[in-house]
Amino acid sequence: MKFGLKINFASIRNSFKNKKFKYGGYATLMTAVVIAIVIVINLVVDQINWKADLTQNQMFSLSEQTYKVLDNLEQDIKIIGLYETGKEERVVTEIIDRYLARSKRITYTTIDPERYPQLVAKYEKDGQSLSTGSLIVESGDRYKIINRYDLVNYSFSNTSGQFQAQSLAAEQRLTGAILYVTAEDLPVVYLLEGHGEDSLPYDITKQLEIENFTTESLNLLTEDAVPEDAHSVIIFSPKRDLTKDEEEKLRKYMENQGRAIFIMQYLNQELPNFQSLLKSYGVTIDRSVVIEGDNSMHAGNPLYLVPELGSHSIVSPLKSGQMYMLVPGAQSIQILDVKKRSLKIEPLLVTSENSWAKVNMESATLEKEEGDLEGPFNIAVAITDEIYEGNEKKETKLVVVGNAEFLSYNLVSQVPGNANFLLNSLNWLQDREENISIRPKSLTVPRLNIKASQQLILAGVVIILIPLAILASGLIVWLRRRHL
Repeated sequence: MKFGLKINFASIRNSFKNKKFKYGGYATLMTAVVIAIVIVINLVVDQINWKADLTQNQMFSLSEQTYKVLDNLEQDIKIIGLYETGKEERVVTEIIDRYLARSKRITYTTIDPERYPQLVAKYEKDGQSLSTGSLIVESGDRYKIINRYDLVNYSFSNTSGQFQAQSLAAEQRLTGAILYVTAEDLPVVYLLEGHGEDSLPYDITKQLEIENFTTESLNLLTEDAVPEDAHSVIIFSPKRDLTKDEEEKLRKYMENQGRAIFIMQYLNQELPNFQSLLKSYGVTIDRSVVIEGDNSMHAGNPLYLVPELGSHSIVSPLKSGQMYMLVPGAQSIQILDVKKRSLKIEPLLVTSENSWAKVNMESATLEKEEGDLEGPFNIAVAITDEIYEGNEKKETKLVVVGNAEFLSYNLVSQVPGNANFLLNSLNWLQDREENISIRPKSLTVPRLNIKASQQLILAGVVIILIPLAILASGLIVWLRRRHL
């Protein structure tokens, strides 16, 4: 039995000419071209040293203040990460890469403290060993250690009963450490005492330490003058007045380019010597409590003000960062009509035109009564007294706040804008503009609130429109191929 195989070459040639072959050939060619383009694009992009931060709060981007610090570096900085090989913290190293890309003066190395303890021994103080995950920032003979737990801020959740990561503070800590190791003179802040002043909350003192401020106590009854190394003085919620002698000492300090923050709480008594000092700089604090009549500018209680932020470098970062402030029981600050021409007084926190101030504290109502003051009110101001002696400019700076409750522990921990206001004020007093607004970046996931009508529309799009569109496109392709 024989089997024969006949090949019809004419039929094969004709098959290359029909519509189905042409359509399939075009499709194959286009697929090959697209794949080739994708491969070329990936090869080109891989050679470009460019990254885009697509996170909502720009978590991996550096602030303009950090860029200024890096661009002005005049000495080499070494960052050392204490990590086991292959176990680096990706989020932190990603941020460090941004520092390396910006400045050639910064280098980064990692050391495994378990394998090479002798290399980190010189950085250990008071017998305390460094933990894995910490960072060391070094320049010359000065260095600063950033504990791994300081790179992230945690808050205690009453719901879960556990600490939860709240914000990423890597840039804040790194830039602060760079400023520390490169600074010629670290600022010293004196806290006035002897008049029943309140203590600053721990969160504030911790933040001052991070931003390289040294805090000291100051008692003008025992000191002959404000110490010469004082970069600024904080007067925080005094309950008693200055003596004439203390006022004179503080006045001499201020006149000699002094810097101070007056944070004054409402009292049932006058503080004439404090008021006299403030009047020298064009303001006085009214013994009244501001009531906010605009519902959009209080937190459900007309005493709990959510003031408008002024146009000043102290509060501008709060605006851009969409931070608000909560100020309960504020006093109004009056700008005097008669004052020195050298004074520049700028509002920082302002109430609405619908606000009023109660002057009668024995009143049983918060409603506006005869004799109450009419708003709007300044509840915080920044003051600059600039004079020239010869060709030399001398500048005195003050920040005056008519409230102290905004720095209470609960509000500082729950309202970031309150703590940032104080820190920005201190940096402004010290002319350290590069530190203003370098703040932790939130790690909390924002909640998406969708109305019932929006839910119906989205459900209709996802459940009905999209499947119908896919079905229609498939039907069109099938019909076209059927008629080829």
